[in-house]
Amino acid sequence: MRQAEQRLRVIKLLLIGQLLGALLVGVAGFAWGREAALGAMLGGVIVWLPNCYFAFRAFKYRGARAARLIVRSFYAGAAGKMFLTAGLFTLVFVNLRPLNAPAVFIGFVVVQSLSWVVPLIVGRYETNEQ
Repeated sequence: MRQAEQRLRVIKLLLIGQLLGALLVGVAGFAWGREAALGAMLGGVIVWLPNCYFAFRAFKYRGARAARLIVRSFYAGAAGKMFLTAGLFTLVFVNLRPLNAPAVFIGFVVVQSLSWVVPLIVGRYETNEQ
Protein backbone atom coordinates (compact mmCIF):
# COMPACT_ATOMS: atom_id res chain seq x y z
CA MET A 1 0.00 0.00 0.00
CA ARG A 2 2.89 2.34 0.73
CA GLN A 3 4.13 1.99 -2.85
CA ALA A 4 0.72 2.98 -4.27
CA GLU A 5 0.62 6.06 -2.05
CA GLN A 6 4.13 6.96 -3.19
CA ARG A 7 3.07 6.70 -6.87
CA LEU A 8 0.05 8.92 -6.29
CA ARG A 9 2.28 11.46 -4.57
CA VAL A 10 4.63 11.50 -7.59
CA ILE A 11 1.65 11.90 -9.94
CA LYS A 12 0.34 14.85 -7.91
CA LEU A 13 3.78 16.44 -7.90
CA LEU A 14 4.03 15.86 -11.65
CA LEU A 15 0.71 17.57 -12.32
CA ILE A 16 1.63 20.50 -10.07
CA GLY A 17 5.03 20.72 -11.77
CA GLN A 18 3.43 20.71 -15.21
CA LEU A 19 1.00 23.46 -14.23
CA LEU A 20 3.84 25.57 -12.86
CA GLY A 21 5.85 24.77 -16.01
CA ALA A 22 2.99 25.96 -18.23
CA LEU A 23 2.82 29.21 -16.28
CA LEU A 24 6.60 29.66 -16.36
CA VAL A 25 6.91 29.11 -20.12
CA GLY A 26 4.12 31.64 -20.51
CA VAL A 27 6.02 34.19 -18.45
CA ALA A 28 9.26 33.40 -20.29
CA GLY A 29 7.45 33.86 -23.60
CA PHE A 30 6.96 37.55 -22.81
CA ALA A 31 10.59 38.01 -23.89
CA TRP A 32 9.30 37.49 -27.47
CA GLY A 33 5.99 39.30 -27.09
CA ARG A 34 2.47 38.80 -25.86
CA GLU A 35 1.50 36.32 -28.61
CA ALA A 36 4.54 34.15 -27.81
CA ALA A 37 3.70 34.21 -24.09
CA LEU A 38 0.10 33.20 -24.68
CA GLY A 39 1.08 30.54 -27.22
CA ALA A 40 3.71 29.02 -24.93
CA MET A 41 1.35 28.94 -21.97
CA LEU A 42 -1.42 27.35 -24.05
CA GLY A 43 1.07 24.78 -25.37
CA GLY A 44 1.80 23.86 -21.76
CA VAL A 45 -1.88 23.70 -20.88
CA ILE A 46 -2.40 21.36 -23.85
CA VAL A 47 -0.11 18.92 -22.03
CA TRP A 48 -1.40 19.53 -18.51
CA LEU A 49 -5.19 19.20 -18.99
CA PRO A 50 -5.09 15.80 -20.76
CA ASN A 51 -2.62 14.54 -18.16
CA CYS A 52 -5.03 15.57 -15.40
CA TYR A 53 -7.80 13.66 -17.20
CA PHE A 54 -5.56 10.61 -17.60
CA ALA A 55 -4.53 10.66 -13.93
CA PHE A 56 -8.14 10.93 -12.83
CA ARG A 57 -9.26 8.05 -15.06
CA ALA A 58 -6.26 5.75 -14.72
CA PHE A 59 -5.85 5.91 -10.95
CA LYS A 60 -9.49 5.71 -10.01
CA TYR A 61 -9.30 2.08 -8.85
CA ARG A 62 -6.85 0.23 -6.60
CA GLY A 63 -6.22 -3.31 -5.45
CA ALA A 64 -5.88 -6.74 -7.00
CA ARG A 65 -9.64 -7.30 -7.12
CA ALA A 66 -10.06 -4.28 -9.34
CA ALA A 67 -7.43 -5.40 -11.88
CA ARG A 68 -9.86 -5.56 -14.78
CA LEU A 69 -11.24 -2.11 -13.94
CA ILE A 70 -7.72 -0.73 -13.62
CA VAL A 71 -6.74 -1.96 -17.08
CA ARG A 72 -9.95 -0.65 -18.60
CA SER A 73 -9.53 2.73 -16.93
CA PHE A 74 -5.92 3.01 -18.19
CA TYR A 75 -7.06 2.39 -21.77
CA ALA A 76 -9.94 4.85 -21.41
CA GLY A 77 -7.61 7.42 -19.87
CA ALA A 78 -5.03 7.03 -22.63
CA ALA A 79 -7.66 7.30 -25.37
CA GLY A 80 -9.25 10.32 -23.71
CA LYS A 81 -5.84 11.93 -23.31
CA MET A 82 -5.12 11.57 -27.03
CA PHE A 83 -8.50 12.98 -28.05
CA LEU A 84 -8.23 15.85 -25.58
CA THR A 85 -4.73 16.71 -26.81
CA ALA A 86 -5.86 16.73 -30.44
CA GLY A 87 -8.97 18.72 -29.56
CA LEU A 88 -7.05 21.32 -27.58
CA PHE A 89 -4.50 21.76 -30.38
CA THR A 90 -7.41 22.20 -32.79
CA LEU A 91 -9.06 24.78 -30.54
CA VAL A 92 -5.86 26.78 -30.20
CA PHE A 93 -4.94 26.71 -33.89
CA VAL A 94 -8.46 27.50 -35.11
CA ASN A 95 -9.41 30.18 -32.58
CA LEU A 96 -6.23 31.98 -31.56
CA ARG A 97 -5.33 34.92 -33.82
CA PRO A 98 -2.60 36.07 -34.09
CA LEU A 99 -0.93 32.75 -33.33
CA ASN A 100 2.72 32.16 -32.60
CA ALA A 101 2.83 28.46 -33.57
CA PRO A 102 6.49 27.85 -32.62
CA ALA A 103 5.73 29.17 -29.12
CA VAL A 104 2.79 26.75 -28.80
CA PHE A 105 5.01 23.81 -29.74
CA ILE A 106 7.88 24.98 -27.52
CA GLY A 107 5.52 25.28 -24.55
CA PHE A 108 4.13 21.82 -25.33
CA VAL A 109 7.58 20.21 -25.53
CA VAL A 110 8.93 21.93 -22.41
CA VAL A 111 5.96 20.95 -20.25
CA GLN A 112 5.85 17.44 -21.74
CA SER A 113 9.52 16.98 -20.86
CA LEU A 114 8.60 17.53 -17.21
CA SER A 115 6.95 14.08 -17.39
CA TRP A 116 10.49 12.70 -17.36
CA VAL A 117 12.21 15.29 -15.19
CA VAL A 118 9.85 15.49 -12.18
CA PRO A 119 9.88 11.73 -11.39
CA LEU A 120 13.69 11.72 -11.64
CA ILE A 121 13.97 14.65 -9.24
CA VAL A 122 11.48 13.11 -6.80
CA GLY A 123 13.27 9.74 -6.95
CA ARG A 124 16.63 11.33 -6.35
CA TYR A 125 15.28 13.41 -3.46
CA GLU A 126 13.68 10.35 -1.83
CA THR A 127 16.90 8.33 -2.24
CA ASN A 128 18.93 11.07 -0.53
CA GLU A 129 16.31 11.32 2.23
CA GLN A 130 16.74 7.67 3.29
